[in-house]
Amino acid sequence: MAQMTMIQAITDAMRVELEKDPSVLVFGEDVGHNGGVFRATDGLQKQFGEERVFDTPLAESAIGGLAVGLGLTGFRPVAEIQFFGFVFEVFDSVAAQAARMRYRSGGRYHSPIVFRSPFGGGVKTPELHADSLEGLMLQTPGLKVVIPSNPYDAKGLLISAIRDNDPVIFLEHMKLYRSFRGEVPEGEYTIPLGKANVVKEGSDVTIITYGAMVHTSLKAAELAEKERGAKVESLI
Repeated sequence: MAQMTMIQAITDAMRVELEKDPSVLVFGEDVGHNGGVFRATDGLQKQFGEERVFDTPLAESAIGGLAVGLGLTGFRPVAEIQFFGFVFEVFDSVAAQAARMRYRSGGRYHSPIVFRSPFGGGVKTPELHADSLEGLMLQTPGLKVVIPSNPYDAKGLLISAIRDNDPVIFLEHMKLYRSFRGEVPEGEYTIPLGKANVVKEGSDVTIITYGAMVHTSLKAAELAEKERGAKVESLI
């Protein structure tokens, strides 16, 4: 297995799906030649061309409308919202269009769209750039929300999200992008969406969390066991 950071695993997942499925498209602000703000799409335009990995105008509403239209016509868009605090600009496309498409059409149409976006505090970003709005997405029927905590999960979950026939909000905590490396299989593999994973077994109390807080909860569990003898279970 390769040793990857989470950002490398995310890039690799998109590369795998672009190679496998010609209907997959990647687009967003500065994702082409620049490879995105955090270089999540670095090298993908060079490998797959400007028709499949391309820049959009600086208009999240346009990105969302494009994604919905492409999803209806047989493509699998992977649309990057440069920072999740900007989701309000695209919220109509996400919540009122993509999320309702299957129900509204009686199952005739789907929105196989992934909206990728960095988010999360602890990295000293300016206003709007660190907003944690996952709760808003979770309250929207028709959306699946995925927030990985490590490189292995990030790749497997992103591949599953791209292959899903309904819209997925895929959030990437900026603090985890390059904070550590983990073993990631080469090639394709998937991790089922919506299924919890036990990262630490315990019998006294259960912590349920996601993203960067997984690592914080594991430290807390170790401290509780050391100081109080409590057996803490941690779920993601």
